[in-house]
Amino acid sequence: MNRRRRKRNITKWLLFLIIPVVVTIIGAGAYVVVNATPGDTLILADYFEIGYDGYNTMGTVRITRNDELLFDDVDIIRLAQKEGLITNKAVANDEYLRFAAGITAMVEPNENLKNGDRFTVSYLYDKELAKLLRINVDASEAEYTVEGLTDATALTADDLFEDIEVKFSGISPNVTMEVVNNSSNPLISTLVFQPEEYKEFYSAGETVRLRCYFNDKERLNDYYYISSPAEECFKDYTVEGTDEYVTALEQIPADIITEAIAEGKKAFVDANEYGVRIFCEAHLVPVYINQKATFRYQTPSIVAAYFKTVNPDEAGKLGNNFNDLDLVYGVNITQADGVTCHCEAVVRFSNFILNKDGTVAYNFSDPSIISASYSNSAIHKNVVTKYEDTYQIEKLELGKY
Repeated sequence: MNRRRRKRNITKWLLFLIIPVVVTIIGAGAYVVVNATPGDTLILADYFEIGYDGYNTMGTVRITRNDELLFDDVDIIRLAQKEGLITNKAVANDEYLRFAAGITAMVEPNENLKNGDRFTVSYLYDKELAKLLRINVDASEAEYTVEGLTDATALTADDLFEDIEVKFSGISPNVTMEVVNNSSNPLISTLVFQPEEYKEFYSAGETVRLRCYFNDKERLNDYYYISSPAEECFKDYTVEGTDEYVTALEQIPADIITEAIAEGKKAFVDANEYGVRIFCEAHLVPVYINQKATFRYQTPSIVAAYFKTVNPDEAGKLGNNFNDLDLVYGVNITQADGVTCHCEAVVRFSNFILNKDGTVAYNFSDPSIISASYSNSAIHKNVVTKYEDTYQIEKLELGKY
């Protein structure tokens, strides 16, 4: 009896000692399990917001990740793991950031959507990294219904250009082009209209193709959309409504040429400007009185005339007039001792303008001699030869004037 009683007492004491130890072990194990992994699962659908672009029948889904919420929740998991009994001490903090940054969403289908259509959003993430970080992830697909797309108004290519104003100014071939977008339409007013081939200057009669430039995102808003593809959105304009520089002799009336010849004779005033050189070319000795030359022009007469128009690729370059009327006069030049020498002199009038109304504008108010020589070949070189590569040259028939 005593032996049995002693056995029972020993068993009681052993149970008394063992039970707390077991409870402690179980509690510690539970603590480890609870603290070794995060308490919440990342449900990826919670971190993406759904929106729509476009209009009814041509809509697309816009899906935006809520980075602030996502990164905060991943960081909570990181902190919870660092404070647990069993921690991820070997895992760098930036691995959690890399994991969060790599979460993406895909939409299918995502074009030509209309209200009532169904679409599915699926989620992608780095599974190996999630396992390493001991993060539980719910990447279940989510299905949604399209709603709220507006019924937009279609705009044709003609609609785009209805309120586009093209202004030409200047004198051809130095005409500049200005494009003004006067549209009040909320879509058209934001679009870019530019010449297909930009040039600094244009010529009268030239055709300029104006294009409307936009990308797929810019071709629509909540109320309007462009029904034509970008490559079909253009309009041709003709450069007109401006004055232009005369480009052919036939554009100048005969009476203006006659007037030019008469006005050119008024340039023969100061013979001393060229007299010494001309006498030297003729091997004559100039005479001076009080150390001044004594040359005088006698009555000039027209002997030749040329009308020159600059080539298009040379127009506007430094030193090039758009057109020139070169009048060559024969004239005697004499000095105080009565010695006389014949020479040729050139008077030039430039930049005749053909006005919009068909009249010709010109300026004969200040005629001057640009070249004079005893040598006819020198005059021909200065008037014709040196311009053959840059100008179109017409010789006038003087009998008409």
